[in-house]
Amino acid sequence: MQDIIKQLSGSPITPIKMSLDSKFTFMCHKGLECFTHCCGKIDVFLTPYDILRMKQRLGLSSQEFIAKYTIMAELKKTKLPLLMLRMTPEGRCPFVTDSGCTIYSDRPVVCRYYPIGFAILKSRELGGDDFFFPIKESYCKGYNEDREWTVREWRQAQEINLYDDTNKFWFDILLSKKLLASDLQPDEKSLRLFLLCSYDIDSFRNFVFESRFLKVHDIDSETIERIKEDEMELLKFAHRWLRGVLFGDPEYKRKDRKE
Repeated sequence: MQDIIKQLSGSPITPIKMSLDSKFTFMCHKGLECFTHCCGKIDVFLTPYDILRMKQRLGLSSQEFIAKYTIMAELKKTKLPLLMLRMTPEGRCPFVTDSGCTIYSDRPVVCRYYPIGFAILKSRELGGDDFFFPIKESYCKGYNEDREWTVREWRQAQEINLYDDTNKFWFDILLSKKLLASDLQPDEKSLRLFLLCSYDIDSFRNFVFESRFLKVHDIDSETIERIKEDEMELLKFAHRWLRGVLFGDPEYKRKDRKE
């Protein structure tokens, strides 16, 4: 623990392990002098469901949103590409104004968690359970408000459970790569497939419905109708299929390999 505290010296992350029932006080509103200060000079990693919600909100295709609003980074140890929100030249979120977030109801999950952090990747890598921790920026006045929450209540109020459920299989892929094959360098085909299934839901839809995909894979008719009508279901389907392709235990088997 002392090593962790030393690493976090000067960081807004407080080395306190929180559970779902841990309590904290916080509220953010326009009356605070620090309002929107947290929306700049930060790294905002985007999950697949973040991009789905944001591109739908803006009326853009996946490719249009990715080209305009994201930059690519690499997740350490996995060597897998992740997308980050592209900040303005001034280092601000492109969707924030003095009045607040212009896409607030569809904001990324990392914004929804704030001022709580979630230690899913690091904790599972070390063989422990997921846990949470407080993030206390020196300028933030929200902690001085008297509204009390548990972490569980905060997650419910911010719709985080919906985001985590939709991204569940995608996080499984990241964790499987991190835990089981951290020394493996993904080949170009695997990287393209990962990006397609993770972020470019429009191209993945074309891949499923305009190629030989449904002729080759044993997908039941109920699933086909569900993913045809609902982009969120299509995204979860993409992640389940990708997990099977990458790790050799396909949930949706090829027709010529049925047992």
